[in-house]
Amino acid sequence: MGFNAPNFVGIRLSPQFQDVALELKSARLYKFALPFKHPLDLKHTTLHQRDGLILILTDTAGHVGLGEISPLPGFSRETIETAIYKTTMLVDRMINFGELTAHHHSRRTTSWENRTAPSVVHFGVETALLSLLANARKISLGAMLYGSSSNKIPINGIIRSSLSDWVPEADFLVSEGYKTLKIKVGKINPFLEAQGIQEVREFVGPDIEIRLDANRSWDLETGIQFGQAIQSANVAYIEEPIQNPAELPRFYDECGVHFAFDETLHRIIDPTISFGSYTGLKALVLKPTLIGCTARFIALVNQAQEQDILSVISSSYESDVGLAALAQLAASIGGDSVAVGLDTRSALTAGTTKTPSSIQNGWMPVRTLTTQDLDLSYSELLYEN
Repeated sequence: MGFNAPNFVGIRLSPQFQDVALELKSARLYKFALPFKHPLDLKHTTLHQRDGLILILTDTAGHVGLGEISPLPGFSRETIETAIYKTTMLVDRMINFGELTAHHHSRRTTSWENRTAPSVVHFGVETALLSLLANARKISLGAMLYGSSSNKIPINGIIRSSLSDWVPEADFLVSEGYKTLKIKVGKINPFLEAQGIQEVREFVGPDIEIRLDANRSWDLETGIQFGQAIQSANVAYIEEPIQNPAELPRFYDECGVHFAFDETLHRIIDPTISFGSYTGLKALVLKPTLIGCTARFIALVNQAQEQDILSVISSSYESDVGLAALAQLAASIGGDSVAVGLDTRSALTAGTTKTPSSIQNGWMPVRTLTTQDLDLSYSELLYEN
């Protein structure tokens, strides 16, 4: 049964793809469980394995599209059980009836609060549909959406160590070819951390970009004091420095350090919001699977581009399938000039492909996966139609 994919996902593709209808033949849904090398401590839980779903769609011509649906406990709206139920319901309707109710994300006839909340299920199913459409035309997912793509993307080198090891770890990452470093702050005394940032800057020199992530650790006063203490370190931006996002423009006015949105984006229901009132906003750190649907994600990227704000793609510990899709999006949005946060595969002992993408000299290759690339030994088949 056929249906128009662009209309289903509620986005506008390039003119040559707008009227292309997919003729779906079959679908398979697998559940995977991938162990972490070390327990992953999140705000509200500790994970010992990453659970998620892989959706494989096939059209009548034999082309394949892959999507990943992996709720992150404590952050996603769905549990894995809810995701399984919602995904099978959506796929049943696609295969058996050839139609789905469009989410109409690009329209403003009603407020976002009165619509069904976007979910990780929507993003995974839509990614599978769009990648099927792209693969049938021998073009990458990102290039189909944005018109061009690089064949590799720069990666953030993440400094995860304690303060005393920041400089040695920065030294190692720079020697490995990373040009952008990201340091988690807000864990100990902010003035000691500020001194540590200064030491890292002095060591790596002026040509290495430094980004910080505070995860809303400070009140406004402490955040301003920290910002003032690192002014001369020339950091690119700090993600979510303070607890109240409404006070971020004042934070910037007082210390001159640019900031980025991360958690704040998950509370912005309307993706057409103007970010112009947020003086000092430098970047949107976008976790597509938490944003919850392709149309909402694309709307946020478009807003950022119109206002000269960086779009920095970041992962939520997806498997190889999800990371491959995120890399394709990053390769078309930021190309080879914006470092992204996709170095999370190293936290897992296994994956969903035979050969995971490796990071070499601070770069990740961009690839399009086929079913021949998959390794489903840590997965079980839940659904087939």
